[in-house]
Amino acid sequence: MPEFRYSVVDSKGQTLDGVMEAESQEICRKIISQRGLYCLSISPVSLASRSISFGGKSKVKLKELSVFCRQFSTMLISGISVIKSLDILYNQAENSPFKSVLKKVYESVQRGQSLSSSFASQNHAFPEMMINMVEAGEASGTLDRVMERLADHFEKSLKTNNKIKNAMTYPVILGVLTVSVVIILMVFVLPVFINMFKTSGAELPIPTKILIAVSNSITGYWYIYLVVICIIALVCMNVLKNKNGRLKWDQFKTKMPLFGKLNLIIVSSRFARTLSTMLQSGIPLLKSLEITAKVLNNKFYEECINMISEDIRKGIPMSSSIKKADIFPVMLTSMMLIGEESGTLEEVLQKTAVLYDEESDAAISKMVGMLEPIMIIFMAVVVGFIVISIIVPMFGMMNAVGA
Repeated sequence: MPEFRYSVVDSKGQTLDGVMEAESQEICRKIISQRGLYCLSISPVSLASRSISFGGKSKVKLKELSVFCRQFSTMLISGISVIKSLDILYNQAENSPFKSVLKKVYESVQRGQSLSSSFASQNHAFPEMMINMVEAGEASGTLDRVMERLADHFEKSLKTNNKIKNAMTYPVILGVLTVSVVIILMVFVLPVFINMFKTSGAELPIPTKILIAVSNSITGYWYIYLVVICIIALVCMNVLKNKNGRLKWDQFKTKMPLFGKLNLIIVSSRFARTLSTMLQSGIPLLKSLEITAKVLNNKFYEECINMISEDIRKGIPMSSSIKKADIFPVMLTSMMLIGEESGTLEEVLQKTAVLYDEESDAAISKMVGMLEPIMIIFMAVVVGFIVISIIVPMFGMMNAVGA
């Protein structure tokens, strides 16, 4: 989707600059108007200007955000002013790109800009969710509690991401080790035995013939394998860049064998936690859903949640619309219905997120428990096949010599 750089004036007369994704310039102008802002200028963002912003990667890392929000909330609760807190956090920051961003935020706030508008002007360095929550916190005078909620949210997200990475470390290492062992045997070890088998003139068993054919193919035509792998990688990248391809892939991720249930639990937990955090901070429901859809990092769910938002605009209850979409587990839909009827949707969503966090931990442990023996068995079968294919004809040669 194209991006447009805009300059607007808010109700306080402050000028704000930013970048927005929209289907057209007219839709971008309409969205700005709906937010109660006066548009000064809108212009398309060129590819060249995108590539040089913030070193090509404007997002602040999740770990940096969680530490920043936790320290910021602690200082605000202790009675330290926003400007002084930013000054302290800027001076103690070690990461140079993030330090540079904090310096710009500090200077912007010193010039009289609000904290939220200062975050928004940093070229997507801070997530939209954080900017909107900070804006709500400033308006309600609860910025310290908002920063505390953001810290909790980012810490839980970071914890989940780290668990997934740690869980996948062992299977990935074992997979790389298996491929490395097979390549070494095929390229360096097996050719020595192939020459020996050829000189002996003995009849080779079928497994050995298959192994020799594969070895000759790899050593003789390795460049073809390399080209095929590159072509497959490029095709996959293009499919994921295509809107329909990305939609189908993101939908498949929650239904694939072994990993599907885990992905669905993680998406449900992220949805419940993000929506709860934003609603507790005073963000309107439709705006919260719009931002939550982007946070999920799943185009299929983003499209479904946007359709749910349209149903809500028509007066349909959110729980009914989500049930009709059939994209979340039954328990989440039921809990949302209870939360709507009791007027405690934020609290119910928060408790549901905690429940799904625990369920995701169990699912990750179960997945690793299944992957480890599968990888070990696969490695044993592949290496065992190679070793047996080499040893069997050698025994045949020894018997022939003995006779």
